[in-house]
Amino acid sequence: MNPDLLKTGSCSIILGPNHYKKFKPVKEGKLLKVTEIREKHNEFKYLGIIRTIPNYLNYYSIPDETCYLLNPSNAFYSDLQKLVQHAQLTIFNGPLQCYYMDSAGDIDLLDSINDMVYYQNLWNSYSSILVFSKKMMEGLEFLHKHKICHLDVKPENIVINTVTRDYKLIDFGFSSMEPFEDFITNIKGTPCYFPKYYASVKIKPWLPKIQANDMLVVDGLIPMQRDPKMVYKIDSYCFGRVLYILKYIYKINIDYCCYRNKIKTDKQLDNIIESLLNNDVNTRLTIGECLERYFNS
Repeated sequence: MNPDLLKTGSCSIILGPNHYKKFKPVKEGKLLKVTEIREKHNEFKYLGIIRTIPNYLNYYSIPDETCYLLNPSNAFYSDLQKLVQHAQLTIFNGPLQCYYMDSAGDIDLLDSINDMVYYQNLWNSYSSILVFSKKMMEGLEFLHKHKICHLDVKPENIVINTVTRDYKLIDFGFSSMEPFEDFITNIKGTPCYFPKYYASVKIKPWLPKIQANDMLVVDGLIPMQRDPKMVYKIDSYCFGRVLYILKYIYKINIDYCCYRNKIKTDKQLDNIIESLLNNDVNTRLTIGECLERYFNS
């Protein structure tokens, strides 16, 4: 674990021990996460179920169950503002919450993708991306078998240990449990990854226009309102977008040699991405079906 870790998200801060030890006791193997206090945020809701998954620590980094209030009058609050002032966060408008979470790695997937622009790093072959794909889909499938959807799979929510080359899923704030009533009545997702077209989002070659029909209204209903199990396929689509951007950046930044095994793994990866990004939610593969077709058959 990097004791000097400092990672900022759109509405959160993750700190290594050297940044929080003056204000909170250091816990071995634990980071401290600071977030906004948001209604209908499910970070803690399904922890008990997730902890029943065998070897869950191999797939997820989840918070401790105790949450602490962080008021603006607290010295830690003002120190945090100074520490992350470069990030221009908008969370310092009132009380925050903080909690310990398992250490999972030293960078997130987005960092590693950005690194590829400058030098060859973790991603040195299509096979390395396939190994990552299998591990992450196994983690998502374990959640699905326990009736839980993550619903916010994106590069910022996948953490990498660059020493062990291990990958873990974080941030269960959007998660929901079958029959997904809370999600279907209050649909939310991250633009560029969630299967909904947002006109305000700029189209980029590595994140092309979304044309999925998950949110298409037919006779007054969208597909998941007719069949709640369609919600599982949101994780398929989001992870497909993650793989699309990872492969795109890899292909344009890492030298490619046309060895037969590379061509084979390239094609396998393309097939996985195509299956996960099927625009028709009715025929799109679930994560479990994708694992079975491309890795277990």
